[in-house]
Amino acid sequence: MASAPQPLVLAAHGYDALKCVITLNETQTPFTLKVNSTTASLTIPSTSQTLSGANVIARYVALAAGALSADDLAVDEWLEWEKYVLRVTLDKTALATLIDAKIKSATFAVGSTLTLADVVLGVALRKSLEWLPQASYPLVTARSYVASLFQRPVFASALTAVVPEVASAPSSFRKSQATAAQLQGKTYDHVLGLIEALFIEAVDTAFPGMLDRLQFRVEVSRTKISKFGDYQCTSSMSIFTALKGSPNAPGSPRDVALAIIASMPSNPVVEKLSVAGPGFINAFLTTPFVANRLELLLQQGVQASPSKKQKVVVDFSSPNTAKDMHVGHLRSTIIGDAMCRILEFQGHEVLRINHVGDWGTQFGMLITHLTEAFPTWKDEMPDITNLTQLYKNAKQRFDEDEDFHKRSKDGVVKLQAGDAESLSAWKILCDVSRKEYQKVYDRLDVRLDEMGESFYNPIIPRVIDMVDAQGITEDSDGAKVVFTTKYKQPFMLVKSDGSYLYDTTDIAALWYRLHELKADWIIIYTDYTQQDHFGLLFEVGAMSKILDPAKHRVNHIGFGTVNDESGKRFKTRSGETVRLVDLLDESKVRMKASLLERIAAGQTTLPEADVDHAAELIGYGAVKYFDLMRSPQSNYVFNYDKMLSTNGNTAVYLMFAYARLSSIVRKSGVDMDALAQQSGVLNVADPNEAALAVELLQLQDVLVFINKELATNWLCTYLYTLSEKVQVFVTQCRVLGSPEQNSRLLLCQATLKIMYTCFKLLGINPLDQI
Repeated sequence: MASAPQPLVLAAHGYDALKCVITLNETQTPFTLKVNSTTASLTIPSTSQTLSGANVIARYVALAAGALSADDLAVDEWLEWEKYVLRVTLDKTALATLIDAKIKSATFAVGSTLTLADVVLGVALRKSLEWLPQASYPLVTARSYVASLFQRPVFASALTAVVPEVASAPSSFRKSQATAAQLQGKTYDHVLGLIEALFIEAVDTAFPGMLDRLQFRVEVSRTKISKFGDYQCTSSMSIFTALKGSPNAPGSPRDVALAIIASMPSNPVVEKLSVAGPGFINAFLTTPFVANRLELLLQQGVQASPSKKQKVVVDFSSPNTAKDMHVGHLRSTIIGDAMCRILEFQGHEVLRINHVGDWGTQFGMLITHLTEAFPTWKDEMPDITNLTQLYKNAKQRFDEDEDFHKRSKDGVVKLQAGDAESLSAWKILCDVSRKEYQKVYDRLDVRLDEMGESFYNPIIPRVIDMVDAQGITEDSDGAKVVFTTKYKQPFMLVKSDGSYLYDTTDIAALWYRLHELKADWIIIYTDYTQQDHFGLLFEVGAMSKILDPAKHRVNHIGFGTVNDESGKRFKTRSGETVRLVDLLDESKVRMKASLLERIAAGQTTLPEADVDHAAELIGYGAVKYFDLMRSPQSNYVFNYDKMLSTNGNTAVYLMFAYARLSSIVRKSGVDMDALAQQSGVLNVADPNEAALAVELLQLQDVLVFINKELATNWLCTYLYTLSEKVQVFVTQCRVLGSPEQNSRLLLCQATLKIMYTCFKLLGINPLDQI
């Protein structure tokens, strides 16, 4: 192989750049590496894909080039340790103890072959050891290991190429790359990112080299009380601890905070920087920045912060064929739908997959019962819309009638063999089930593309061969399984009788989604009991090279249960599982009664002719919000009275706040579109105006967080917080007839746009009048 050109390092970021340069040089990979103030990134010419993070880049290059050992479990273990332990330890004694214990257990250190773990851990340890004085922390094994590594030519040449550049580079390489438009508030970039960039520059100016220290991160968040500031930087304490004992160390965290404030570059984003408590730095957004962002929103509509477009598969809802959807399916359906809406809003290509349970041994029982209980089923479609009853009758016969049990097992064999009559009966069951599901999806305004278990049957043998080819399958009492080091239970590919299981179908689905659909990211929503199953699936996927952790993102979200007041799973009085369609209809009935009472009491001008439609939108929205407002992983108690309350954190309260604001704008008679096109009208001088205005700018930050953590409940929290500020604003700031009418009308209009967007992302349809 011809020698590859030296990678181009722009504004090299110390040791992160070093990891990448060593890997690139050792594997002779002709890619261009770029490193900014926070992370390294590598663009792959053939696909234009960009990888971020030094370890991710190093692992990708090592695997692609095949020149560094990178596929053994020791590498993964050490990469995880470096990321989650070494990076976050700031206490010197604790750090020294961790390093000493861990390095002694190394099985790969300084062998004849250079490994990826050598590169990543060697560089990280060198950085850590520079922070630990040898006199106080000998760490002989670790220092010997690092010294041996850096005697190798590839390490020495990379060190010469990168480290002097960092040492001599002026701190301007930390300068925020934000454009003038971003800093002036004339783009949709999330505000928190801009504030972080400014504090990063200030920290680097005040304490040069701090950002290279153990992957130190500047921490910025919203303040809890708006009168003290809009954002808060809490890094002073960490910096003080890290520098304690070093020459010219600051005397206290407050001294650190004051130094950061003094180093804050002049900018049009933040003002009124002050120190609070032990060293928190509070910052207010400037009025022009806030006004510019709101004018952009009013003139161009609500948009997401710019992000790289990905193809995302979201697997949710997934009911079982020939069974009614019950309250347990509520969570998967509405949480998955909300995540899809958010990702679509952010510009991603989202594939909404309904992985219905339309295959398996239960169909032998159901088909046998259908054909025997309804002899004329071929010519006359039987009424089997009560799927729960159909399943119960078939299951009862299966458990009590030995001959039926045997006929059912034979029926499975016939179905899987492609028997025409069995397939015809199976299709009837699927069609009836699909129509019943659609009744629920229509009520919930949810769109899905069905791709059930049966869809993957044709590709299962091919995927099993792929897993076999990696040499990871074993025989276990006649079954074909895969064992992993992380999970006790094996992954069952093929049963001893040659049949397939959920494991088999799911590994085939994983391959299809990643390699046929070309998904960059897969999100799967099921109940929490399947957490280990999907963890094992992803582990085996990586072992079999179906899943590439450096390229693909996979997440399983296991949600909690819906319970009754006693804490048990929510059921009917007779102990039956609650059908989801009945639950939704009941919410509409109750909301309709409430609206009619309000009309009778003169509490609303809603026309009686509109009550049914309003009850449907509010009732269904209330059910959704009552679930979505909680962490997906938590259990909750289902309570109609609480979810339909007009007070507190409910959809009803939020929709009333939205309708009240709509009424103010409607009564003004002002052409809001024309007013919004005028610059300089909006002025948020009053503290209550400012509190509402700043809250409106947080949507992009919230969505970025949700994208990272998959916590859709944060959008509910944001919407409720915003609604509370709306109530304070309309109570304290007169809009109609005031000298500030036009400015405040624009603030109302901007709020309506943000609230409407939040409602739609949650799958809730708000009303202008209630």
